Amino acid sequence: MINHEKITPFVCFGWGCDFSVNKKTVLSKVSMLNEFYPLNKIYVFKRDGSSDYNLYSPVSMFFRETLWEVDEMFEKMKEIAETSLRYYIF
Repeated sequence: MINHEKITPFVCFGWGCDFSVNKKTVLSKVSMLNEFYPLNKIYVFKRDGSSDYNLYSPVSMFFRETLWEVDEMFEKMKEIAETSLRYYIF
């Protein structure tokens, strides 16, 4: 749906013992799904690709061992939403 846009306003949160820093297996698989871009970082604008219609952006993916609090997730989602709105308005 937004393939022709220059943004990817998606976010994914995960938590649990599988995402422990000591357990690299699951985290490496998640990182591979995100084209090896660093996790726990906000990405909105597409970065790589060879044309206006072949751009790729990593997804904002946040994973850790401890439970996410609603306020923490809200702040990240708010930043992504505000950035996306600015893209369309300006």
